[in-house]
Formats: sequence, structure tokens, C-alpha cells
Amino acid sequence: LSKVYPKAGQIADIVVGDDEAGKMYEEILKSNVIPNIQPKPGVQQNMGISQKASDSYNTQEDPDCWWTATGCTKPKSKKLTEDLASCPEPHTWGLTFDDGPNCSHNVFYDFLQQNKLKATMFFIGTNVIDWPLQAQRGLSDGHDICVHTWSHHYMTTLNNAQVFAELYYTMRIIKDVVGVTTRCWRPPFGDVDDRVRAIAQALGLRTIIWDNDTDDWNIQPDGDSPTQKIESNYDNIIKQGTNGTTDSHGVVVLTHELTNNTMGEFMKEFPKIKKAYKNIVPLSACYNATSPYVEDKPTYSTFSDYTSGKIDAKDLPDPKNMKINVRSKVTIESEDKQNQAGGFSAASIKQAANGGNSDSSDSNKDSSSSSNGNSNSSSNSNGDSNSSDSSNGDSNASSNGDVKGSGSGGSDNASGDTQNKGANAKSSASSTKSFSPLMSVLVFVLLPVMLA
Repeated sequence: LSKVYPKAGQIADIVVGDDEAGKMYEEILKSNVIPNIQPKPGVQQNMGISQKASDSYNTQEDPDCWWTATGCTKPKSKKLTEDLASCPEPHTWGLTFDDGPNCSHNVFYDFLQQNKLKATMFFIGTNVIDWPLQAQRGLSDGHDICVHTWSHHYMTTLNNAQVFAELYYTMRIIKDVVGVTTRCWRPPFGDVDDRVRAIAQALGLRTIIWDNDTDDWNIQPDGDSPTQKIESNYDNIIKQGTNGTTDSHGVVVLTHELTNNTMGEFMKEFPKIKKAYKNIVPLSACYNATSPYVEDKPTYSTFSDYTSGKIDAKDLPDPKNMKINVRSKVTIESEDKQNQAGGFSAASIKQAANGGNSDSSDSNKDSSSSSNGNSNSSSNSNGDSNSSDSSNGDSNASSNGDVKGSGSGGSDNASGDTQNKGANAKSSASSTKSFSPLMSVLVFVLLPVMLA
């Protein structure tokens, strides 16, 4: 596998000699779907956004619909589909976990099984290639599988070819190892703009954000936040289940499969979540995405079926018979052309909401997010000049500016002054698998040397 994929843990680019990927990328370029937006200047090996770049961005006009700066989830371009950011079903906790698969997740996955929970798992390509059996369990246990990029960097800082490669190779490794072609993705740190959305959409991927963040990735000892802070974050989200906030729609909560501590924190908080929320469901149930993959199988439960106890997906693979197939054929269909019911595309969700009738009027079941963001994020930038549109995005951005956090909005990103420090810690954990305090020390000692 490693011979036909980018290097694990490093920013992906189109592999030399991969004619299939190169041809697909050229077709996307020729389609003129990518807006003329310049990559954002990045720092710390693209693990942060420069302070200068963030401050100079025009947050009032928000020309790029840059989530990191404004929490924007409704693209400026009418050709692009709005991000999914909240669950349309009332009193419902949309259960999602980023940064898997994790080599130590069996206790956690056993816990999910024992408590009859299914979740939406956003897998990092590097982790899939390193831990294929754990990735296979994600599907065979009946969870949704989505893309979380190859190397977990700030996507808006990458050039067009790198954005393509980060998504494409993660789709392909999931297909090779797990056997399905996924149609959903979540940007690391929530860092997405219309240029990145356009490339994802051309690859058939619906962008999914969140509207509530536990900030669990930053829990000590791997991160900076004391356990009490993470518990408080959970409590604030749990309260929404009983204070009327979720009377009209539910929440999509950002939690992580990153370390034993993040997984353990969810297990500890689960009894309170269960007591406060009527429903705890994966996003496939939130949106009635019963056929979320290109392949016909497996199929998932509707929200109605799931909440009535029929939580198991149909035609799941037997883990004993799952095989790894190098260079599996990946079928790509642009998200805006996915019109069949049962997927995550706008047309699919609309059909599901209208009982499969595509001619019915628009439904509000697609997303309850808005152009100024529903993701509990607000910008700290007060810049008054537009970002440059003079580049087609095919060159890396760089900056000597100070590091700025990605707003106060979410944490697959962090917030405040410690954001990029924490983001760097998180990426290290994701890419090098620091699942114990000892390993964390080794990561932070050795990683700078490795990256030098």
C-alpha cells in the first residue's frame, strides 16, 4: 500500500506516476469549478494560519466563505452546496468522532456496541494505512465512515493539487482497506473556504462541520486543558438537551477518537448525555442518508427506524472476510450530480425529507446552518481588506507572520491564544499516534527533528 500512496503523516501531493489521479485532477481544473481564491498563508508547516493573513481578511464581506475567520457555512458561489453543521431532528445529539482509526480503540468501540450507539467516524488517511484492521472495524460495527484528509493540516493553506490529494488519497485508502467509497468529509480544524469546498464537491464529498465543540482533543496530559475544562464544555452542550435549545433542531457535536483520554472522556460523559437527549444518532440517521456510499451496500437506518431501535445497518461486511485491495477502482461523481435518495448530497437529503419526491418544494431538513455560521464560532479578526484573488491556488502559501488561532469557533480547531499550539499538539497525536503520556513526550521531542 505504501508504494502507491503519499508518505504517511506528510502533506499529500499527487504521487508521481499515478496517472489516474493526475487525469482526475486535470479534469477538475478544466471544469472551471474552482474559484480563483489564493491559499491562505500558513505557518508551522501548515499547522496554523498566520496572524497577518487573518487580520487582513475582510470578515465583513467574507468573500471566500472562510469558516476559520467567520464561521461561514453557506458558500458565496451558488454552484457550491451549503455545509452540514447541525442535526435537523429535535432533541438529538449527532454523534461524531474525528481522527480515527485509533490502534487502542477496541475498548471504546466495545463500549459503543454495548450501549447500542452508532457514530459518524471521520478517518485520517494516514491512520487508515497504519491501522487497517481498526478501520475495517469501523465499518463492520455499523458506523458511518467519512474522510478527514490524509495528514490533518489546515486545508486553506494548501495549493489546489495538495487539497485534491489530501481528499482523493483518503477516499482511495478507505476504499482499498474498508471497501466503500465515502461521500462525506470534515475539514481539520474546520478550516475550509469556497476553493477547498469546490475541490471536495468535485470529488463527490459533502462538507460537514459541527455546531458544538467539546474541545476534548486538548485534554491533559496530551493537551493543555485540565479535565475540568473539558467536562465543563460537555456540560454546556448537555444542558442544551433540556433547556429548550434543541426543541427545533438537534446538535452535531465534535468529539475525538484521538487518544484514550478523549475516548474515555466520552464514555464518562455518556450517562449524562443519554439522560439529557432523547436521541443520540449518527449523521446518517440525522439526514436519512441510508445509502451514504457509492456502493449499494451497506445501507443504514432512517432516523425513524434508528430511534425506534432498528440501529443496525444492513449488509455489513463480515470482519473475518474483509480484504485489502490495492488500487481499488474509485468511482467519483460530483456532489451536485448526486440526485439519488439516501446520500449526503443536497438533492439526496431533499428527496429523503420529501419522501423520495424530488419535485417537492425545498425542505429545511438539509441544514439549519447559515451564512454567518451556526457552529458556535465567532471571528476575532477585524481586518478590512479582501484576501487576494490573483492566484489560482497552485502554489504553496507561506508567511513569516505570527500564528493566529482559527477564530473562537470550534476545535477540531482550538480557540484563543493557545489554538495553534494545541493544533500542533493534536496533529502530532494524530499522525504519530501518541496514545500515552510517554509517547506524547517522545512525539514532542522527536517530531521537530523529523520535520527539520
